[in-house]
Amino acid sequence: MRLFDPQQAFDEIPADLAAMIRVGTVLSVDLAGARCVVRYGDPEGEDTAETPPIRWLAPRAGLTRVWSPPSVGEQVLLLAPDGQLGAAVALLGIVQDAFPPLGNSEAEAIEWADGAKITYDPTGHALTAILPADATAVIEALGGITLRGNVTIEGDLAVQGAVQVDETLTAAEDVIADEVSLTGHKHGGVQSGGSETQPPS
Repeated sequence: MRLFDPQQAFDEIPADLAAMIRVGTVLSVDLAGARCVVRYGDPEGEDTAETPPIRWLAPRAGLTRVWSPPSVGEQVLLLAPDGQLGAAVALLGIVQDAFPPLGNSEAEAIEWADGAKITYDPTGHALTAILPADATAVIEALGGITLRGNVTIEGDLAVQGAVQVDETLTAAEDVIADEVSLTGHKHGGVQSGGSETQPPS
């Protein structure tokens, strides 16, 4: 194993550190190839250049993988080993005027281009997920899903399968089974009057 030589490491650093670290803006994104082209230089002048298609830094890229491609116009930090832009990597996540900060509190949030947003407020202990009006959500867990706590559903609920209720089931309006209304059905074979039918058996 070769020992670390500080002098050699220093000698290998390019004289112009600006060749290794630059700030740029994403010009185009190749989703299929997982590459992006970054423009860097003076945006107000003519001294600008573009990288070849380069990789961007992902939070994880091993057995655990995260896919979150950059956006056109997003500001990035270019890291170019030995000053070689062909081997550069774009570090995402620099806040700028075109993409201002998403929040101004301890609450953490993720927002997508269509307005979908997931937020967690550690102070208020509140998790919120808001989707656009025409968006859908699918959770698939063939081993089962467990919800603990009171659950409120605002809207219609369709269940494709058996339902088991361990305690009281309360309906504010009606319950219909095989087109028979619980509150509006009639019993035949009885005589009207003050008598009551026997309880169900």
